[in-house]
Amino acid sequence: MDVASELFPNGGWDVHHHIFDPSRFAYSPTRHLTPPPATIDQFIAFKKKLGISKSVLTHGLSYGSDCSSLRGFVADLGEGNSKAVGVIDPDTVTPDDLHDMHRAGIRGIRVNLYQYRAMHDVELQKAALRAHASAIQKHCPGWSMAFTHTHPEFWTELKPFIEEEIVPTGIRLVTDHFALLKGSSMASVEGVTHQPGFREILDLVRAGHLYVKISAPYRVSTQAPAYEDLKPLVRAFFDANPQRVLWGSDW
Repeated sequence: MDVASELFPNGGWDVHHHIFDPSRFAYSPTRHLTPPPATIDQFIAFKKKLGISKSVLTHGLSYGSDCSSLRGFVADLGEGNSKAVGVIDPDTVTPDDLHDMHRAGIRGIRVNLYQYRAMHDVELQKAALRAHASAIQKHCPGWSMAFTHTHPEFWTELKPFIEEEIVPTGIRLVTDHFALLKGSSMASVEGVTHQPGFREILDLVRAGHLYVKISAPYRVSTQAPAYEDLKPLVRAFFDANPQRVLWGSDW
């Protein structure tokens, strides 16, 4: 039995990966990042190597809010094997746009905080989350809404906002990449459970209000390749609520 079949004996889901193919779909001129190509064929080879059966293709922010590439990539991967998370402009998206996205296999959105210049401003983050939730609430039952941010200390203010304004919408809120909590190799405090935002994040996970993706460990630890210092975080998430913990390769 190979390693892949031991990890995923009956197949498994990779809930966060990207496809970038600028030869087929041009990047947005306002992008903040220009990634190298990462093609359909390359991902399929990676998926087979790990034994993954299904995946959730996450729209790359380098494509902006134009989901044409996402629709094409999902079709290539086969909707039966892949769903997707898109990016929208909540000020211009229409119900017809959202219904077209759903028919194409898209089942959630990610909030582009760069668009709002909100990466370092918690009030702008609230505005972005509020606008995106309002755009999809009535037209996309069951969809998720994901976001990535670089300031775990903001969760002190985000927690009551999420409880009061996002939870009542019924939207499934997801945060990427360990919620950007750090392993001991990168944490600025003694003990990973004492870092800012840890308690608030765990409270939301425990209550079922927040999904956390175990993904992109290189963002929160320097202990590659096994990232041993992230074990306390993973254990804390699972002990809080294993039904709210997801895994993504960030391929």
